[in-house]
Amino acid sequence: MELHNTQKNINTQPLSTHRVFNNWNVVAKGWYLVCESKKLKVSSVNSFNINGQSIAIFRDGHGKVHAMDGYCAHMGVDLGIGKVINNNLRCFFHHWQYDKNGDCVHIPAQKEIPKKACLKGYRTSEKYGHIWVYPSKNGPDDVLEIPALEGVDIVSRAGKSYKRKCHYHITMINGIDPQHLSTVHGINIKMDINIKEDTSNRIDIELRGEVPATNIKEKIWKYVLGNNYAYSMKYADGTLAALTTMKDVKLFNKFKIIPELYMLFAYKSDGLQNTIVNTIFVTKKRKGLFGPLKSHFILWITSQLLKVLQGEDGEVYENIRFKTDCLLPIDAPVAKYIKYINGLAVSKWSRDTKHYQK
Repeated sequence: MELHNTQKNINTQPLSTHRVFNNWNVVAKGWYLVCESKKLKVSSVNSFNINGQSIAIFRDGHGKVHAMDGYCAHMGVDLGIGKVINNNLRCFFHHWQYDKNGDCVHIPAQKEIPKKACLKGYRTSEKYGHIWVYPSKNGPDDVLEIPALEGVDIVSRAGKSYKRKCHYHITMINGIDPQHLSTVHGINIKMDINIKEDTSNRIDIELRGEVPATNIKEKIWKYVLGNNYAYSMKYADGTLAALTTMKDVKLFNKFKIIPELYMLFAYKSDGLQNTIVNTIFVTKKRKGLFGPLKSHFILWITSQLLKVLQGEDGEVYENIRFKTDCLLPIDAPVAKYIKYINGLAVSKWSRDTKHYQK
């Protein structure tokens, strides 16, 4: 069995250790994608591996989604093979029942319920056509919204999930690494970088610049899409990234008719030092006879853009062994991002609980 990247060159190229960043043993508090909403029917249950934590997710008879630890408090049977009874989750083996909070409410063998019979419950949400879980009963109001679409009716489409052999904190750096725009994508733009943090464990990074005209590709870009190049990333809790592209683009440098494109990246670990990336394409819901057709066409365009980016960058993240010892001034967004990740609150889903914050 081949060694994981983190286990190679450990003496000649030792890795820097971080409180949260690139740390497989730590799970930050944040929203984690579970599955598409349509895959969990009314009055059904399933168990899911979220960052190495088994979570039982069930939809009650009213259609509401609830989550709790995935093993019965009695003998540890997988609750995912249980059944939803009277809006409670019933274990398959001895028919212990748990309510939406994870509290045991019924044991067939006796009336008294032991104090240790309750499970930890977790907050859930449904957004972008998916079910999400937060590793605590108390969490933020909802899953990250794309800044330009806050409060707007939207249409979304799930892209294909894919795996990476590096930590998801590293794959999230892709959109804020200005050096690789030139070396990998051939976009030789001097970028102005704006980084803004707020108090809700979120960070905004915008990269903006003027397209040069040093080669034929750049000249065609300037002629067709205008002089400016800009995109932005909004990160939430080191688990979600909202990408906005095609910002301020003008067709033939005159007509503002090309819409911005939006996609959401949701990250989690499979518990075996692999990252699972789920992509969701998002656009505003358009009205009128041809509104739905236009919205779905834009979602398709967005999905094609992602294929281009994946094709050029994918090989890098399959083999990278990320180090933080030699960052340059141009890597300022990356350094800022690492500092932000290391300041995040840590959940009890972590294997390393010394950093856990209640």
